[in-house]
Amino acid sequence: MRRPLAAFAVALAVASLTGCTYNVVVTQAPSPTPYNQPLLPTPWPNGTVGASGLRINPSLLSNIPLSVGGSPLIEDVIQEIQALDDPTYSSAFSSYYAARVNDVADPNWLLVTLEERKPGAQNEEFYVQWRDSWFGVACSQAEELASKSSETISGWEVDIGTCNGGVLVYVVALDNGVLVSMMEFGPRRLGRQLIQAIP
Repeated sequence: MRRPLAAFAVALAVASLTGCTYNVVVTQAPSPTPYNQPLLPTPWPNGTVGASGLRINPSLLSNIPLSVGGSPLIEDVIQEIQALDDPTYSSAFSSYYAARVNDVADPNWLLVTLEERKPGAQNEEFYVQWRDSWFGVACSQAEELASKSSETISGWEVDIGTCNGGVLVYVVALDNGVLVSMMEFGPRRLGRQLIQAIP
């Protein structure tokens, strides 16, 4: 059964495990600073594991299309380094991958992060905590969250957050325990296009 879960430039919402309950804690607000040059191919093409056990896993890309609207997804190493440096990520996720189309200086941009949940985080309680924290941090530098809604897009249940500044935030929970968390800006609606193309 297809179900949801729900995304800006560096919105790191992380979860820490207390007993059997995950408490989502936002540790870093989105960075609005555009990159000065395109990101190069990943320095860890075969995956790497951080000090706390989180793995950067390029194979997570197999869950989504490799391009959106004719633009390829480019690995976002800056996001990945920040996730590796934060030990709370490894409490809820076994692996992680981040990619983007364009940067925030462009009229249309998209950030996508894929989080492979550990078995203890594959429940509704964690999903709700993650979604709400992700929405909050994503909109914290886009004039705050204006509204939340749910919608079925190409058979997937999607949670959508709308920021007052025009940024849209999405989360989709795939059947295999992977979360697709996204933020987009611009009239091309790149995030919606990506969801429409998820197999």
